[in-house]
Amino acid sequence: MEHPIVEKILKEGVNSVNLSMLDKNSRKKILGIAGERLYRQNRFVEAIEIIAKAGDVEKLIKIGDLFLAEGRAELATICFIPAKDRQRLSNAAVLCIKSKNYKLAAKAYEAADNKQMADFIQQNFA
Repeated sequence: MEHPIVEKILKEGVNSVNLSMLDKNSRKKILGIAGERLYRQNRFVEAIEIIAKAGDVEKLIKIGDLFLAEGRAELATICFIPAKDRQRLSNAAVLCIKSKNYKLAAKAYEAADNKQMADFIQQNFA
């Protein structure tokens, strides 16, 4: 049987529960399970949000790399932003520019601490 908090997250979203009363390891475990289940259900944006809340940077990078290999630059970028991997963010931002998703490209550059490129994109393309 699935954990009742995981079920609630899957049905109502991560903001429907208050996990602050749990210790860090329990929070990470519950969020990790929920993120995995959402990923398997192809609810990728929700899965990424929950994995980011769990603070599982390794998993975000792994999933982001999978999305890049599948040619899904936007989803990869969404993974890399909370992971703060500068090189991956810069590469993903270029792919977002190529697909004309300038807003996400600017967010990626901003997360990579490349404010100059983020500002350039916002001023010229957004």
